[in-house]
Amino acid sequence: MGVAKGLLHLEENYYDNLAKEYVNKRDKICEALSKAGLKPHRPQGAYYVLADISRIPGEGSKAKAMNLLRQSGVACVPGEAFYHDDAGENLARFCFAKEDAVLDEACRRIAKLEVI
Repeated sequence: MGVAKGLLHLEENYYDNLAKEYVNKRDKICEALSKAGLKPHRPQGAYYVLADISRIPGEGSKAKAMNLLRQSGVACVPGEAFYHDDAGENLARFCFAKEDAVLDEACRRIAKLEVI
């Protein structure tokens, strides 16, 4: 009952505004990943982006994610956590459901990455 009451008090455009906000956040992180040479796979409806991290040194996505963390201070989830085979070996998942200031700083750091 409490949830239903809460939903009734949301602004009329709440979900439209939320969707626009997440599109902007998605585009921001995809741009930073592209600048770093890490090709993003732009989702249609998610709060994370998978990106090709094959240009980061390391054997497998876990080692590559740790190298990315050491180099930039930005954490991501290794792609191998989502696959039963080696399909995720060169992928990482980046969450963009962050406050704007946090996401902006992460994007700044990602865009400055030096990859091979």
